[in-house]
Amino acid sequence: MRIAGPAGDFGYVFVVSYGRSGSTLLMGLLNAIPGYRIRGENYNTLYRLYQADAAVAKACEKFAGTEDLSPQSSWYGTPRIRAHGYRADLIAAFVNNVLRPERGDRVLGFKEIRYTPLHMTDLDAYLTFLLEAFPRARIIINHRDPAAVARSAWWADVRDAETKIRDADERLLAIPADDRHFHFFYDEIDESLDNIRALHRFLGEKFDAAAVRQVLGTRYSPYPAAAQTTKPASSGYA
Repeated sequence: MRIAGPAGDFGYVFVVSYGRSGSTLLMGLLNAIPGYRIRGENYNTLYRLYQADAAVAKACEKFAGTEDLSPQSSWYGTPRIRAHGYRADLIAAFVNNVLRPERGDRVLGFKEIRYTPLHMTDLDAYLTFLLEAFPRARIIINHRDPAAVARSAWWADVRDAETKIRDADERLLAIPADDRHFHFFYDEIDESLDNIRALHRFLGEKFDAAAVRQVLGTRYSPYPAAAQTTKPASSGYA
């Protein structure tokens, strides 16, 4: 039986990136921290909930201060919308049915790669929504060399792939790092593990070098069957 408390009982981590950036490996590093359950992609489900929340907020703003409208009005009942309750119910539904916390979880979240300008034009507003709707949330922005990404998997078949990836990466790089935003660079992973140590410091979590090296020695893949085997750490961290 699944044991979980209300959405507010957890901390949250959201991994923001683009495809083939090493975000699945980053998910593995986070899940190696005791009490963390960071899920994989969900086709930007939470972004759709943000859009629904924004639509309700816009409708409420239109009639702010109005007691109600007559049944003959095309906006009848709009002033009575409970916008805060609507948002809370959306978040609770997402946490309980998509993130699905389990016994012992402290921090929930997911990684998503659909943050390019093609997928999302209102990035700043959406990230603001994440931090408001999940007050204890932190956002990890994952980067990889655009030229390397453009040669990887399906990107190699995309026209002007490197330009598209570079545009997406530069937009993410423009987000200031602070106590709730952290920039993680896949290409800086090396034997020192310094950038992974910095990630743990940002999260306020104890660094376990052995657990990290075990993750780095495991193959992570977008294809479920391919993720069952291990590989030597010396073969890279893709």
